[in-house]
Amino acid sequence: MQVNIAVFGKNKEIVDTLERVINKNEMWKAYCSCTEIELQSILESKPIQILLYSSGIGKRELDNLEKWMNVNYPEIHEIHHFGGGSGLLYCEINSTLSGVNSINKLELNAIE
Repeated sequence: MQVNIAVFGKNKEIVDTLERVINKNEMWKAYCSCTEIELQSILESKPIQILLYSSGIGKRELDNLEKWMNVNYPEIHEIHHFGGGSGLLYCEINSTLSGVNSINKLELNAIE
């Protein structure tokens, strides 16, 4: 079964790179956007399983998108991918598909 992955980020070159890396896996298909309008169109027209957040998204915009996703598309898994190599990307996607919960940004940014 093909896994459809929406990629959203503000840096077109990075989004394009993520698209190429994701599409190298014959079981995955990337649908990429750099605007919220494009992202909404993708989510409305494709059976997306994962939303991959990339770089360049502001905190307020990310918070609003996450809230909107939780209300409108709670079944779509969200991954925050803001760097690292293709091995990390594959691990994040495969972990999500196998049901492993990744560390969320709040846990990552927590200071104890």
